[in-house]
Amino acid sequence: MKIILVRHGEAENATPTISDSQRDLTDKGVSDIHKIGKFIKNSSLAVKQVYYSPYTRTKHTAEILSEELKYGCQMLASDDLVAGKGCTDIISCLVNFTNSDTVLLVGHNPDITYFAAKLLGNSSAAENLIFQPGSTIAINVAREKFAHGQIIWAISPDNLGI
Repeated sequence: MKIILVRHGEAENATPTISDSQRDLTDKGVSDIHKIGKFIKNSSLAVKQVYYSPYTRTKHTAEILSEELKYGCQMLASDDLVAGKGCTDIISCLVNFTNSDTVLLVGHNPDITYFAAKLLGNSSAAENLIFQPGSTIAINVAREKFAHGQIIWAISPDNLGI
């Protein structure tokens, strides 16, 4: 299966009145996610399901991506993608898809970095993956193992001139 991991776009800072889970995207974050959405839309991958952490910034990121992708299905919030949970529990949802399906996950760093390294079957790869806000990596991985995957792409919105 193809798993597209996206770190939420650049988010506003937490304040005494805005908790971490309520932080929204900045204007740059919104712009960056539109770029990433266009990039994914122009790829050969057709997203079958979108999961996102229930935080405001990840939900907003998923909404923008869904808009750019013309994704017509319901996005699903998943507590498995909450900051600090490590993302690996989402595998219980992913086993229901086929190896030809593409699933998009919107989460937080460093969780998605470590999850990407797990999918690649190399925990030390996390040291070499840079997940700036809005960055994405697509990994082809067998759903029977969820390990030893291959990178399809890894890109930051700052590298896109869209």
